[in-house]
Amino acid sequence: MGTTLPADGRWTWHVWLQTILISLVGTLLLRMGALAVFDIPAEFTPLATVGPTIFLTVLGVAIALAVALMVGQSASQPVQLFRRIAIVALIVSFVPDAWMLTEGAAFPGATVPGVITLMLQHVVAAFVVIWMLTMRGQQR
Repeated sequence: MGTTLPADGRWTWHVWLQTILISLVGTLLLRMGALAVFDIPAEFTPLATVGPTIFLTVLGVAIALAVALMVGQSASQPVQLFRRIAIVALIVSFVPDAWMLTEGAAFPGATVPGVITLMLQHVVAAFVVIWMLTMRGQQR
């Protein structure tokens, strides 16, 4: 495995587009499966329509790609640093989801299956980003 991120260069746009699309497909498939299997209330807005999944997945992946660009241009060991940043960001991303289940959140329709689905969507997107930028990218 190499020590660079596919953060810039001729094929960057290709890797970035693939990363966004694969993340979207993964999170949307997870959402669809969870809605088919679990009784997730319709008033739970993060999963009620595909809009939040699409918007937040694209936003999160775009931020991760921007971080990869910065890390790739400035770090001496960008792959290792990016992996660490991505894992920490994933863990931090669970906090607002878990908070939805507390009394203070007052988030209509929040159930354990719904919140776990959101957390798993974060895991799927993070896995795709990490794989595309630190493992798959090294195979070229």
